[in-house]
Amino acid sequence: KEVTRQFNHEKNDFYKAQKKEQYANLEKKRDLIKIAEENKDSEDFEAVTPLMKKIQNDWRKIGHVPRRDSDKVWKKFKTTCNHYFVRLQALKNEENKEELVHFDTKKALLEGLTSFELTGNQKTDIVAIKRKIKEWKEIGRVPFNKKKIEQQFNKVIDDLFSKLDLGKKETELIKFENKLNTMVSQEDDRKLQNEQFFISKKIEESKNEIRQLENNLGFFKHVDENNPMVKEVHNNIKRHKEQLEVWSAKLSKIRTARK
Repeated sequence: KEVTRQFNHEKNDFYKAQKKEQYANLEKKRDLIKIAEENKDSEDFEAVTPLMKKIQNDWRKIGHVPRRDSDKVWKKFKTTCNHYFVRLQALKNEENKEELVHFDTKKALLEGLTSFELTGNQKTDIVAIKRKIKEWKEIGRVPFNKKKIEQQFNKVIDDLFSKLDLGKKETELIKFENKLNTMVSQEDDRKLQNEQFFISKKIEESKNEIRQLENNLGFFKHVDENNPMVKEVHNNIKRHKEQLEVWSAKLSKIRTARK
């Protein structure tokens, strides 16, 4: 009898603890429903979407609730979340329509560039090409799966600039400005940040290379300036300094673009 009484006592304690846990879980789920209801009509999709996804994930981690409340709270939570995500999908559908219009416009502009002819006047041609770049930039983003058109445009523009009788530095900076415009139009700051980091690294490498080469000249201080080895070191220093100017100009442009 004592064993039976002890067993029944432990069983009752277990059920009480289980019931208490289920009611605690019910309160947790009600809290999540409250958050969902407070945000279901929000227009701040960028901030609220991760929040709605998080509370859906949190819901799955919560254990059982009392059976009589289970269906009721689930239906309420599901309906509220669906309300938000239906609105989000409608917005995305509208944005996709707009981006498809952008793509068609850019496609027409790109096709028009195939018949673009240079006048032979360098200043006039540079202005005309930059006008095309500005026009392209103002069109707006295209769907992600059609972003290849950006590379195609850059190639056509680079080919046009390569036909102009420009200096190496000027050509490289104009091409970089075109590349920069594309990154800005994609509104991807991470890509811009990575590009800035890459350029900063190249600047440091160029400075270190120049410093090393100038130190190397110390070994030739008693050697004639016309010595082929000395000339080679001077030429390398000049080349690295020219490239350093280009990297520095690129860094200035990308900093301005990120402001």
